[in-house]
Amino acid sequence: MQYRKMDRMGDLEGADNVMIAQWLYTKTGDKSLLQLASLIQSQCFEWSKWFEGRDWVIDAATQQNDKDWMHRHGVNVAMAVKDPAINYERTKDKKYLDILKTGFNDLMTLHGMPYGMFSADEDLHGNDPTQGTELCAIVETMFSLEKIIGITGNPHYADALERMTFNALPTQTTDDYNNKQYFQIANQVQVKRGVFNFSLPFVRKMNNVFGMRSGYTCCLANMHQGWTKFASHLWYSTEGSGLAAFTYSPNEITAKVGSNQTEVTINEVTNYPFEDEINFELSAKKEAAFPLQLRIPVWCKEATVSLNGKVLRTDKGGQMITIDRNWKSGDKLTLKLPMEVSTSNWGRNSRTIERGPLVYALKLDEKWEKGNDEKEGDYFSVFPTQDWNYGLVAATVKEPAKNLTVTTPKKVSDDFIWNLAHAPIEIIASARKIPGWQIVNDVASQPVTDRTGLYKGEVSDAIEKITLVPYGCTKVRIVAFPVVP
Repeated sequence: MQYRKMDRMGDLEGADNVMIAQWLYTKTGDKSLLQLASLIQSQCFEWSKWFEGRDWVIDAATQQNDKDWMHRHGVNVAMAVKDPAINYERTKDKKYLDILKTGFNDLMTLHGMPYGMFSADEDLHGNDPTQGTELCAIVETMFSLEKIIGITGNPHYADALERMTFNALPTQTTDDYNNKQYFQIANQVQVKRGVFNFSLPFVRKMNNVFGMRSGYTCCLANMHQGWTKFASHLWYSTEGSGLAAFTYSPNEITAKVGSNQTEVTINEVTNYPFEDEINFELSAKKEAAFPLQLRIPVWCKEATVSLNGKVLRTDKGGQMITIDRNWKSGDKLTLKLPMEVSTSNWGRNSRTIERGPLVYALKLDEKWEKGNDEKEGDYFSVFPTQDWNYGLVAATVKEPAKNLTVTTPKKVSDDFIWNLAHAPIEIIASARKIPGWQIVNDVASQPVTDRTGLYKGEVSDAIEKITLVPYGCTKVRIVAFPVVP
């Protein structure tokens, strides 16, 4: 074979081409495809070396200039995250696994947001809750993680995938999926035309509104891959011709398993991520011996696995477990993942309330306003109809289980949509208003706290009960709360 030489610095997305060549090799066994993969890799930007260097991610958090900005561009980084895993797949050199671990950890530590994604507006832009994230970056990072999981089998990346899928992804599109938001903001107290605090403010100020053509239309083309690729990567094959469930959602899979390649169908019945029980109902024409692997999320202290109504085992979180047995048609395996409320620490010493894979944001009723831009067409602005400037009382952070109340006002219906009307879970918390926390230059800049995490400015004397709902059901919200006495 003869291969065309590529511009090495110009191809920032070469990992996808390498991935395709290596995938084809697994189907054909043609070793020249591995040569092609190595050649493509040698002619592309060296993302693995870039991630290993670490300065890139630190510079992006401290310097907002245009030096190397295309190598810090959120979507380019999102697509390149899988580069070390793809190199490992071909070379089996474990240094690439270390590079992946270091690079991803650096990225999420310095630029991570409560909703599981890093800032990308369009450059990486630190972890302040007023920064933005591009929709393209979310769906591309999801796809990278799906490929990383298939290569490494590491449940850590499945935890990360679920967090961004169930939080960051659904909030950035309208119910009918005809309009999208180019940049979302964690603490998004209004959706409107404006410059905000983004690294790439367009002249027409359309980066934050919901529209079909608002911002760049790349996201209109890319956004549909998010849910579809997530659904197609719910299951992976394992050694011994088994099946592995790394992420959970309602689905049905039919596959040939075991040494005899017996066809089985598994119907996964669940309301996860809102509920903690996942049922796997197996049907087959004959018995089948094969390993079934299940992920126990890192946030789950202890999971329970039952088979046909009887407890089979209990396991700690943060691992994959294997159940290798002779399966019969009609077997029902139940995975119970108890979800406890907790809080986590984010940019500017803010706190976020979590339960299972979901983060929770202040519930604010929405006022939608339609507008039109001469070049970008119809768009929607969204404004809250209630006050948003609340801080969580300190007792919530110290003892979340004692001070947070979980309610389930709605069932998860068959026509479920990620919006306020369908939000099946609410969490009640105690809070105080911060009168001085107001919108400045279109954003709600985080109130300054001391090193203990407490806001020491003026707060209201009255303690109020506020309601939080899953972040993915919101359009305007506070998710990264200051903490008040």
